[in-house]
Amino acid sequence: MTKLRPPIVAAALALVASLVSRPAFAQQHVALPPVNLGASSFMDGPGGPGLFARVPIALFTASRFVGSNGQTLPGNNRLVTISEISHVAYAPPFKVLGGYLGVELLVPVVFVDLTTPAGEATVTGLGDITFSPLVFQAPNVTLFGRPFFQRLDVDVNAPTGEYRPNALASVGNHVWSLNPYYAFTWLLTDSLETSWRLHYLWNSTNDSPGPGYGATTIQPGQAIHLNGAFSVEVTGPLRAGVAGYFLQQITDSQANGRAVGGSRERVAALGPGLYAMTGSTQLIANAYGEFAAENRPVGARVDIVAIHVW
Repeated sequence: MTKLRPPIVAAALALVASLVSRPAFAQQHVALPPVNLGASSFMDGPGGPGLFARVPIALFTASRFVGSNGQTLPGNNRLVTISEISHVAYAPPFKVLGGYLGVELLVPVVFVDLTTPAGEATVTGLGDITFSPLVFQAPNVTLFGRPFFQRLDVDVNAPTGEYRPNALASVGNHVWSLNPYYAFTWLLTDSLETSWRLHYLWNSTNDSPGPGYGATTIQPGQAIHLNGAFSVEVTGPLRAGVAGYFLQQITDSQANGRAVGGSRERVAALGPGLYAMTGSTQLIANAYGEFAAENRPVGARVDIVAIHVW
């Protein structure tokens, strides 16, 4: 069984979707901001006090955009994004309710190359930052006699990235988002584990939409999304498994305070992955293929994550 070395209170959110304001597929399609889709996977739940540094690098490519019924949208549509996120977190060595309280900050750097029938755009810059004033690593417990690790995190996405309402693509989204999550890892056997992270997403109003929306205010809808993974120990420091993610928008987006019908987004993905640990450093790699998408680009994603704890 892999020895667990508790990292800092969070293996937290990483921005994985197209880390840009996605283009409207039709007038008044209001896209969700990027969220953690697949950036957390194996051994996500364990945590403890200390200083934590995490650097995820993600590549997303899509050559097909789909509409409200999953139909392929016409024209030449292509999206490529590359992102790197500087993620630091800290939790002092003082127990609260048997667990540990901490804080975290994530700062993304984004490259996007976008082609649509409306034109082409390439942009690079700092994206919207994410911070959490409250991360709670719950006390370690057992479930059916097996170790069970849990974490609660209240993530807030701030509109700090450059936002250009008249541009085809921006690295900022010009909305505040509340994106709390609950994560757990359950060691089913001495070699088999499963990890899950369950999110809720709420977004504020954007009062500076581009002219293509035909509105003076827009508001992305609410959504739920999750990451799930199973892995098995191959050797002491190496695990292999399968991971996936799912997103479903649960309320219509709004334009001028009115619901926009057919605006809800959905996507699912599955793929293989590897997890390795050496000392206080962890390396995680995942590849995903997307399916069952609506109102989004649909493509493939590769995530590589390096983690170190002190």
